[in-house]
Amino acid sequence: MLQLFFGFVFLSSVSQLQSLTGAQAECPLQLNPQRVVVRYGSSVAVNCKTSVLHKGIGWEAIEGAVPMTKNQNLITWRVINLTEWDIKPFCYINYKIGDKNQCIEELPVALYKTPDSVSIRTVIHRGPMIEGQQYELQCDVHDVAPVQYLTVKWYKGQTLLNQTIFSDTIETPVNKAITLLIRPDRADDGAQYWCEAELDLGAEGPQPPPKNSSKPLNVEVYYKPRHFSSTETIIKDDKVMLDCTVKANPAPDYTWSSDHLKEKISSSVLKSSALSPGKYTCTTTNSLGRDSKVFILKSTGAQDECPLQLDSQRVVVRYGGSVEVNCSTSVAQKGMGWEASEGGVPMTRNQNLITWRVSELTDWDIYPFCYINLIDGNQCVVKLPVTVYKTPDSVSISTVNHRGPMIEGQQYELQCDVHDVAPVQYLTVKWYKGQTLLHQTTFTDTIETPVNKTVTLLIHPDRADDGAQYWCEAELDLGAEGPQPSPKYSSEPLNVEVYYNPRHSRSTETIIKDDKVMLDCTVKANPAPDYTWSSDHLKEKISSSVLKSSELSPGKYTCTATNSLGSDSKVFILKSTGIRPTFWTVLTVFQLSVALISVI
Repeated sequence: MLQLFFGFVFLSSVSQLQSLTGAQAECPLQLNPQRVVVRYGSSVAVNCKTSVLHKGIGWEAIEGAVPMTKNQNLITWRVINLTEWDIKPFCYINYKIGDKNQCIEELPVALYKTPDSVSIRTVIHRGPMIEGQQYELQCDVHDVAPVQYLTVKWYKGQTLLNQTIFSDTIETPVNKAITLLIRPDRADDGAQYWCEAELDLGAEGPQPPPKNSSKPLNVEVYYKPRHFSSTETIIKDDKVMLDCTVKANPAPDYTWSSDHLKEKISSSVLKSSALSPGKYTCTTTNSLGRDSKVFILKSTGAQDECPLQLDSQRVVVRYGGSVEVNCSTSVAQKGMGWEASEGGVPMTRNQNLITWRVSELTDWDIYPFCYINLIDGNQCVVKLPVTVYKTPDSVSISTVNHRGPMIEGQQYELQCDVHDVAPVQYLTVKWYKGQTLLHQTTFTDTIETPVNKTVTLLIHPDRADDGAQYWCEAELDLGAEGPQPSPKYSSEPLNVEVYYNPRHSRSTETIIKDDKVMLDCTVKANPAPDYTWSSDHLKEKISSSVLKSSELSPGKYTCTATNSLGSDSKVFILKSTGIRPTFWTVLTVFQLSVALISVI
């Protein structure tokens, strides 16, 4: 009976030992915490403990090493002032009995430094910017580490314009210069651009992530005068003004012309009660261009202005389209007619209404006017402003000097080609990403005949832009007299593919071993990444992104995801579900069984 009992004890010990070979084969060390993020020059402390018998336990590190210590199950790696960038501490244990003489547990350390300064400036430019021209801004981030956790963001006011991340793996402090191309318009006059450097060091890092911002760069934009309407009718009154005031930078000069003015006037406003009824043309001028506006001043009583009325004060006609405008009078006259390069009407007597009519208008530079010969022998005329327009034959988008996928963080130029459009001064080209308006460009050209226009946009795509659609739109806003809504022509979308390296959301994950739980290393990257696993418990190469935890021994498993742009690793710490006797406990039981059997 005694022999049978000890035989049972022996077999039970062997059975437990066999089960522990799979369940507790990992290095019997626990680090707390498992990863540390430390500000350069700050203190750090990490505990390493074990629950097994050993010959000694210690820490190896360039700073803060702890000599091998016996009779202790917990030791601390501690540095008061950590300044070693490439530090790779590990805790080790020397077994008392067993197959392994020593095992180690490495501690991932991210030593970081926030920037000394973040500043913004213009590149190769000083002073005001010109509307529609391209300028380069530069953000300088000084002495920051590690740069792989850095994101530089560009803002205009509170609007995020762009952001850049970095694939550099250097751990020591570096300087980074990031550029942004802009095409300011008049709405940007007085805008504030600024940049921000953010260090996102993961869940173990400071929360929220530290951010350093530049001082704002105040932008002054020069733009020419542009009136909202080209003609305005004013009824003469003591309180009513002919107000030609318009926004422009630099501030514009004003000049007035009229048959009723005998002296030069430089004011932007005229008091209507001090003027004779008639036509007054105000021209607003600055160093970038000019724009004119016509005021038709009418009296409240007797009318001593030219006694002609047009039923349209301005007409907008599609090239090749038809147009007709009536000219009428209510006074006795010797004759009235229309002068025009197309559709002229000879002087006609005994009629108070005549019509300028063209069935197919093809003269771009047409200036029709109606005239009347009065009984007193004088003649007066009323001019008709005519805008002939043509919508684009085509609008297309393309990349400049590039084909194929784009690389995250690099700069690319897109081009929008608008073919055969007129008049270009009414054209606006808008850039979109999806349904988001990115930028728009207007033109100061005064040419009236059709032209081709090429507009470019610089982009810095990131991984969020993979699969994005960029497109451009040409809009002709011809004013209140033009077609409503304004005609718009869009390019086909340009589908953008962006290549970017793998990047795990966190570097370490603890998994409890279970039949349904997986070690999932899957990460988004383009091109699709390859996966490799490394562990003391793996005997063969595995290329899958997922491992089933129930088929693995507890321990540490490192997965590395790699594509042509870089790699990123994630550590899985697999732990068993229950409390099992340690290897040393089983070994003690086994030795006891052998001793008892030998006594028998």
